[in-house]
Amino acid sequence: MSGKAPPFKLFFEIVFLESYSRLELREKKAIDKAVKLLAANPRHPSLNVHKAKNVTAKYPVGGNDVFITYATKNLRLTFEYGPEPGMIALRNCGPHDKCEKKM
Repeated sequence: MSGKAPPFKLFFEIVFLESYSRLELREKKAIDKAVKLLAANPRHPSLNVHKAKNVTAKYPVGGNDVFITYATKNLRLTFEYGPEPGMIALRNCGPHDKCEKKM
């Protein structure tokens, strides 16, 4: 029996999908890589996951916290746990300043 937990299922919020569609190809590749790492292991050190301040989660499954993670030095993803157990809801993505303002 493997000691590894199964990956999280992903739920994409509309804001995330809209933001993603406006990214350049190289930015999309960086976001894709971060999303794969996040689904496999939200505590992966390269993601630098930390709680967002002054934002409340929409889904009660994972508590009230929204998280920010790095895709690159300047690109971020925001996410929360939910809408169901074993899922991660991707809320937004994009450049640091825009992504964290529109969570």
